[in-house]
Parts: sequence; structure tokens; C-alpha cells
Amino acid sequence: MRKLLHELVLADAPPGRECEVRDIMIREVEPLVDDLHVDALGNVIARRKGITKKTFMLVAHQDEDWALLITHIDELGFLRFTRLVGHRWNLLGQRVLVHGTKGKKQGVVGLPAPHLIPVKEQQRGYRPEFDKMFIDCGTKTADDAQEIGLEVGQYVTAVKHFGELANNRLIGNCFDNRAGLVAMIETLRRTHQQDLGMNLVAVASVQEELDTRGARPAAFAIEPDYAIALDVSATGDHPNIKEDLIPVKLGQGPTLLKADQHHVTSQLLNAWITSLAEKHQFPLQEVVLRTPIHFGTDAAAVELEKSGSMTTALLVPTRYFHTTNSVIDYSDLEILVQLLVKCLESLDQLAKGKD
Repeated sequence: MRKLLHELVLADAPPGRECEVRDIMIREVEPLVDDLHVDALGNVIARRKGITKKTFMLVAHQDEDWALLITHIDELGFLRFTRLVGHRWNLLGQRVLVHGTKGKKQGVVGLPAPHLIPVKEQQRGYRPEFDKMFIDCGTKTADDAQEIGLEVGQYVTAVKHFGELANNRLIGNCFDNRAGLVAMIETLRRTHQQDLGMNLVAVASVQEELDTRGARPAAFAIEPDYAIALDVSATGDHPNIKEDLIPVKLGQGPTLLKADQHHVTSQLLNAWITSLAEKHQFPLQEVVLRTPIHFGTDAAAVELEKSGSMTTALLVPTRYFHTTNSVIDYSDLEILVQLLVKCLESLDQLAKGKD
């Protein structure tokens, strides 16, 4: 599972161009299901037949949480950009890849060295203006940039990395939401020989970071009775965060989302998941992520399609996501998979309305 997470982290998948991750998903999931297809938007939709007519959906998004778009190439060959997803204060000095017509080209987000910024501006608390930033790919003119395949409208992603910290903790790009994808794949792998109490549909969705655009049509086509989104949660276990704002911690198990700014999750599903965690002695955290926190998952999008469905979300605690360096505890991911396996083994109980 760690090897697969490493491979997925190193793949690029800005919203709307998830093909590298999609290819990995197809390779890993197709042998584990009865049917797999890719819809017009790029959602990977994999199905397994169950005993009853009810449908249970797992959804995790393919797109990553930090990406830019090229808006202009000036006469000196420097690239201007707009933010597609991610935080502006995490841009300066980042090594990036511009997805050009002749392959990916390396660059760096540039700004004048601090020595060149007037002391008075620094004393006033100098903050780099977004419109002053640019990408330097080494090109000298606009024609030079065009010659190596750089154009307006191209995606930019951060140079990917993956590593290990102390105490079984991992550092890398876009654990949002490569961690959710790995959890879904591994759960399918561990249960693919078992009979299921419901039809199961596993969806690797696209463009979650752009207002859950992929999950909506997928859910419209699937019409699930129940759905769990697999995603990440911010944590409150590092400096400068009030614990009462978000009491989630690394290494304390996955997190059950009770509500976010878009919806309140299903009480029945939450009770069923909690009872399974208690029965099998899995640590499980709970969280409400509403204002002033800005947070959402594919679950809210799935919930309202067609005649609606019961939805919730299980989250991997993650520090610093929507930046280019996020941190997870591997044990949280492993426990999430173990819990999901028990969920799929207990779908007959859910179908009968039992916890």
C-alpha cells in the first residue's frame, strides 16, 4: 500500500487533466471488479454485483490540491499565471512543471530576492503581490517559450516528492487525495473474493477541487442508496491552531465527518460506522468542519443527485494539505482500510437498517 501511495503521489493530476492518476486507477482496480468504465468527464466507475438491489458507493477524487494555469507569456519569456487550486502564500520559490505541448518543462515561481526589496517595505510587513509573481523556465523570449511548447492555458503542477519522517509519518504532495484513492483500492483488493450485501460502485472522481464537478454526474448515473466519500481532514495538533476549532490528531485513527459547510452527514451511516469501529476496536475520531472552516467533500454533491442518498465521509488526518508538503501518519491510513473492509463485510446489516 505504501508503494502504491508513493506512485500515486508522484503522478500529476491537476483538476481537469487527471489522466496519469486515472491510468493507475484502471490498472489497479480493473482486476478487482466485475465492470469498469470511464465516463465522458474522466470519472473511473467500477462495479461489483451484490446480493440485493441496493447500491453502496465509495468515492475518492483523482485531482490534486495545488495547481496553476498559464495566463500570459511576456516578451522576455516569463510566464504569468493564475491559481487553479491551492494557497497563494505557498507559491514563492516553488519548483514547478509546466505541462507543455512538447512535454513537461521545469520552472520556478520567481520574485525578487529579499535583498532587492526596499527596507522600508520590509519594515511595513512586505507581502508579495500575486500579480507580481511569475514562472521562470529559462526561456529568454516569448518565441523561445513557444518553441519548447509553452502556451497560454497550460497546467502547472508542483514538482512531486515523497518521503518518510519519524514515527511512521509520511511527507509528500497531494495526499489530498491520493490517500483516499489508496484506501479505496486497498479495500477493493482485500474484499474482492467476498460476497457483498449490496451492489458496490467505486468511483475515482475528477475535478473535486473545482466544486465537485465529477462526482455530480457520476452519482446521477449511479443513483446510490448510500455513499461514503474518502478524503482528508485538517488537523489541530500543530502550533497556531486552537484545539477546539479542530480536535483531529495524527495517529489517532481516521476521522468521521459529522458535518461541513455544505451538509450534515447521514445519522444512520455514522451510527453504523461508529458501531463497527467500536466492535472491532478501531480508533475513530469525529469532527464538524463548518464556518469559519472552509471544507467540503464529494459526499455533499452525491447526496443531492436524483432522489438523493444517505452520505458521509471518512477522512485521513492530514497536516498542511493544499500546500506542496503535507504530512500523514501511515497508521491512520491502514486503520481506515481495515474499517472500510468491515463496512463492506457488513453491508447486509446496513441494508436491513441495522447498526
